Amino acid sequence: MAAHLVKRCTCLLREAARQAPAMAPVGRLRLAWVAHKTLTSSATSPISHLPGSLMEPVEKERASTPYVEKQVDHLIKKATRPEELLELLGGSHDLDSNQAAMVLIRLSHLLSEKPEDKGLLIQDAHFHQLLCLLNSQIASVWHGTLSKLLGSLYALGIPKASKELQSVEQEVRWRMRKLKYKHLAFLAESCATLSQEQHSQELLAELLMHLERRWTEIEDSHTLVTVMMKVGHLSEPLMNRLEDKHILNRAQDITLPHLCSVLLAFARLNFHPDQEDQFFSLVHEKLGSELPGLEPALQVDLVWALCVLQQAREAELQAVLHPEFHIQFLGGKSQKDQNTFQKLLHINATALLEYPEYSGPLLPASAVAPGPSALDRKVTPLQKELQETLKGLLGSADKGSLEVATQYGWVLDAEVLLDSDGEFLPVRDFVAPHLAQPTGSQSPPPGSKRLAFLRWEFPNFNSRSKDLLGRFVLARRHIVAAGFLIVDVPFYEWLELKSEWQKGAYLKDKMRKAVAEELAK
Repeated sequence: MAAHLVKRCTCLLREAARQAPAMAPVGRLRLAWVAHKTLTSSATSPISHLPGSLMEPVEKERASTPYVEKQVDHLIKKATRPEELLELLGGSHDLDSNQAAMVLIRLSHLLSEKPEDKGLLIQDAHFHQLLCLLNSQIASVWHGTLSKLLGSLYALGIPKASKELQSVEQEVRWRMRKLKYKHLAFLAESCATLSQEQHSQELLAELLMHLERRWTEIEDSHTLVTVMMKVGHLSEPLMNRLEDKHILNRAQDITLPHLCSVLLAFARLNFHPDQEDQFFSLVHEKLGSELPGLEPALQVDLVWALCVLQQAREAELQAVLHPEFHIQFLGGKSQKDQNTFQKLLHINATALLEYPEYSGPLLPASAVAPGPSALDRKVTPLQKELQETLKGLLGSADKGSLEVATQYGWVLDAEVLLDSDGEFLPVRDFVAPHLAQPTGSQSPPPGSKRLAFLRWEFPNFNSRSKDLLGRFVLARRHIVAAGFLIVDVPFYEWLELKSEWQKGAYLKDKMRKAVAEELAK
């Protein structure tokens, strides 16, 4: 009987080898799977009840495999150092393709804030072994894992010429028609934000084309909002198709939580739908009397979003600025409470600066004074260079102020005051209404201009565009309304400047243009 079983297995293996494609790595993987399936399925046949050593290894393998896989998955998720993950390649652990992909995804997460360690990782022999394992079995990686894997390889800085990276990108191309819509959106975001190479932009174009064609597959508002937030700004045709889908055509069916999600997505992107009046009429109708019944932090988020989109109504401003409401966020210690109160400052600024007819209430003066955390932020390279250039440009400290925290919840990179001839004035000698604490005693002379320098870093923009995100559009709008002329310093212009002389000349030219545009009005 044992001889008959061996002969049967041999025939099956020969048939599988004859039908398998010529591709060596994937072919071997599928052949091994056929053999394993044949052996394990025989355990349910009458022959599986025979005693002896023939069936024992199979039964042991079937019993132990789930435990080993569970243990490895647990070790991957709990790893806190890259070394712990790379050690899984040795010893008794036999990683499959999905586990190899999970290791790479976890490595990317662990090294997200340690760019200096990525170069060392790429040179590590175990890391190359991991990439080879993945490359040999890429066809068996699950769809969801594949979408995360590509973004992780970009984040780790794998060279564009790497055959492993190209293999993953090609696998994505082959699977595009089979991938779920949410996976396509995630991949498009990864290509847009984590890689600047031309070959990845070609892949991005293909992904966007599929997203544009398959937009009708979206069936829930969560996916709709996610796609809008992650990739909507990358394709105007896609955004135009999305904006009217669980909204204007389904006004009676859409739930308030779903509508809130869409509103927050629009505010984040500073997106204004074509049928703007209809959309916001629906928003105000749905909010109506239900706004006070929502969770307090969500109420603030929604009114803040309406402020960003310039659609807030006086009653909505009053609801969150009322003392009985906002007192719960004063002096909050948690990060969430502090973020919510920051938005309350922006709402307060909107009422002060953009609603001249607003009669109150407002936040108390003691609440709008900038706290210690307003300036307690990590200094970026652009910020440091801008400050050094401004110090050299101003000459003396009394001719300008750096890092100015305003009562509106925004921090200016610098502030200067120019007289009618364009000369610097000692800014601290004059009254500054934008500050919470009074300074100076003199009114600025006639014809003087107050200028604010605002740097815009890469994360301040919609991905791969020169359009500011909604939060920063609101900041710029408030500062203009407070009486400043704006000197914008975007990262993509600053990076073109090589010498200190060029940087100083750039800022002088920006100041002249800001004044000239004001005089031309």
